[in-house]
Amino acid sequence: MVDWKTGKVKDGEDLANAAIQLAMYRLAYAKLANLPIENVSAAFHYVADNQTIRVADVLDEPSLIDLITKIPLEV
Repeated sequence: MVDWKTGKVKDGEDLANAAIQLAMYRLAYAKLANLPIENVSAAFHYVADNQTIRVADVLDEPSLIDLITKIPLEV
């Protein structure tokens, strides 16, 4: 799965934050295609720079759930 990007190439914390979105797309695709998430690779492709970046540790479903449950609820 490739997330095509038209903006500038991200790195550092910006890339780590964007990788959460990539992980969500990967999970959604795995669920829709009825595939084990381990069988779905994911990458960003930055069109303007013709550069593809594969994030080393894309979050899996339990990690995404853990991350989301840590977001404080506003009252």
